[in-house]
Amino acid sequence: MLVDHKRKTLAAIAVAALTTAAPAAAAPAGAARLHGRAVSGQEATAPLYLPPPTGPHQVGTASLHLVDASRTDPLGDGKRPRELMVQLWYPAQDTAGHPVAPYMPPGEAAQLEADHHLPPGVITAATTHSHVDAPVAGTRHPVVLFYPGWCSDRTDTTFIDEELASRGFVVAAVASTHEAAEVEFPGGRLVTGDAAQCARGSDEENDRLWNRLQAVRVRDTTFVLDRLSRISHMGNPDAERRPLPAGLTDALDLHRVGMFGHSLGGSTTAEAMHEDKRIRVGVDLDGLVIGPVQETGLRRPFLVFGSGWHAPGDGADQDPTWSAFLPRLRGWHHWLRLDGSGHYRFTDLAINARAWGLDQQLPAEAWRLDFGDIDDHRAPIVVRAYTAALFEHFLAHRSAPILDGPSPTYPEVEFMR
Repeated sequence: MLVDHKRKTLAAIAVAALTTAAPAAAAPAGAARLHGRAVSGQEATAPLYLPPPTGPHQVGTASLHLVDASRTDPLGDGKRPRELMVQLWYPAQDTAGHPVAPYMPPGEAAQLEADHHLPPGVITAATTHSHVDAPVAGTRHPVVLFYPGWCSDRTDTTFIDEELASRGFVVAAVASTHEAAEVEFPGGRLVTGDAAQCARGSDEENDRLWNRLQAVRVRDTTFVLDRLSRISHMGNPDAERRPLPAGLTDALDLHRVGMFGHSLGGSTTAEAMHEDKRIRVGVDLDGLVIGPVQETGLRRPFLVFGSGWHAPGDGADQDPTWSAFLPRLRGWHHWLRLDGSGHYRFTDLAINARAWGLDQQLPAEAWRLDFGDIDDHRAPIVVRAYTAALFEHFLAHRSAPILDGPSPTYPEVEFMR
């Protein structure tokens, strides 16, 4: 089964920052040497970098606080209803007067830095290319849902979310409250995840836990879609009734819905498609596949985009859940492999991996599994190109020739099936 190394990986960032304090051989004082290149201490503690989106639209962002009064939160204290924060990214009409959004809400960012002893500002000072509450451009955009990995954050794939929004999609990212490492609600209330729950146990323990968490996540997905439908009917589902961005009520085309997820979020995507027929197309970014969908498969378009080590079969570096799932995909499907990549090449974290010195601080095997040797800035370009192409083809009915077979533009991508 796939192991989530995020906490150990983030902890290595702090160690990496310390290594830049001493001079490296034949390098300027205060620098470390990464792959033969001198990296300054300032660079190694620089805020998270996000590549700019390439689509024709500017990008807006807003958040929704949603409360599901119909169910008690199964991950909480058993007394409160299930509540979620959902982050939206969308094509913006005009960004004047709307500030650039931080990478994470301030409480979440500070908690993340504190939990993992990160250099100050690595997360709290990071910004995005999105503008807070900017009015929505045009009307009737396809909707794409995102669910992150185990114990991870809804902002984990901001480089993909912004790219999709710039190309005319509305993205709604969900974090599983009490599972996600930290979720900040309006007014600054911060709910942290259960660290013990996120610590690795035996495979048998993890199987039970992941199936339990996934069942909650699938219910979350259906609930979020229902609340987005309320927006389309001129309602405001936000628990505080905070104003929605201008134009949002006319912007959501819920007849064209897709979903993607990373790691456990990829499995959540497959199972949500199995349970909710409104989701027409999905992408699993390097995630195992559990739940009934592993045996039933899917008849709608589904892309499995894996890291360099991810393969079906038995073995230390392989995922047997794919052996059961892949043959049961009956609709359009591909299995793509990003050669030379590791598990986190599908998230924002990897974009600064070498600049933060993780290649030196992580054990070689952890580096291979988490990142691999593909270039830090090349990987996100490739990942977002194929993810966007799938949604453009099946939800926006645009040509996407890179889905037809190997492309000289992206030689790192192997078509495995």
